[in-house]
Amino acid sequence: MRRYENRQLSWATSLCLTSPAVAVADACITKEKDVEKLIPWVFQYSDTAEEDCTMSWPEVEYKFRHFFDEVSSYCAELKGQESSGTGVASVLRASETVTLLTKNWKVSEREYFKHFIRWQGVMLGMLMKTIYFSLGIKTQDPNIQFALLGLKLKYVIGGKQFIARAEGAATVDGLPIISYTGWFRKQTWSEFLGETLSVMLGQLAKNLSMQTGGAGSREQEVFVIGFHGLYLHIARGLFTASMISRVHSKGCSENEVFELKFTQGYNLCSKKDWLEATRALSRLYRYLLSGKAKVGAIQAYMQRGPDTTDA
Repeated sequence: MRRYENRQLSWATSLCLTSPAVAVADACITKEKDVEKLIPWVFQYSDTAEEDCTMSWPEVEYKFRHFFDEVSSYCAELKGQESSGTGVASVLRASETVTLLTKNWKVSEREYFKHFIRWQGVMLGMLMKTIYFSLGIKTQDPNIQFALLGLKLKYVIGGKQFIARAEGAATVDGLPIISYTGWFRKQTWSEFLGETLSVMLGQLAKNLSMQTGGAGSREQEVFVIGFHGLYLHIARGLFTASMISRVHSKGCSENEVFELKFTQGYNLCSKKDWLEATRALSRLYRYLLSGKAKVGAIQAYMQRGPDTTDA
């Protein structure tokens, strides 16, 4: 058995940039009316959302108003800064060796940006909640709820416990199905990937807790969303059953490789990017609710069926 005596674990990661359709796997075909439901007032009259866009936003047009009050300020704060880049596309490399910390928030300089990171979590929560309620899928089982900031997710590699902290999540039965990650200025690409992977592993462990029976672990998908600079992205990881079992008990091999898939980056203050981002996120929701997703919380619900004890 390989032993890990220090507080860090290195893992080689294979990376690629994908289209939204690939990133959400075999998502159900979403009708354009989904996207039409998600067009905010500001993009009915402009191709960009400026920092003061909510000043003239009609009170009756409440959908996304509070979100754009936040995200337009976020975009304005980062606009023109070199660190804002063009999202993951600006720094993506074919492969990278990342380090997993026993506590993913224990990164140099991260504490200094904790309020900035929490701000992202608040925005992501507002965005995902508004999209969910706007699509008219709230009555569709399973019911999705939303966890608060600072969600701690424990996982084990080779008998050693790690803890990841997500900046919130969409959940089913209290288990995360889409977690939110944080980004901060001066964060290295390797640190960003370590953050993403650690949250994925924590979400995976939570969902594996729902697997029952003697068949062992099953292949699992993990989805997270987050910002990198100005740009929002969706990331997907696929964990095979053999990898789950082996890494949990024995740890990573010397040449362990795990593939992450990212969508392009979306600037949510651009109408064009907004339409593409909301199309991808609505498809992700519909895919998860279709019952086809390899996500433990969803699979357990579909096998169990709705709880009728209170009916």
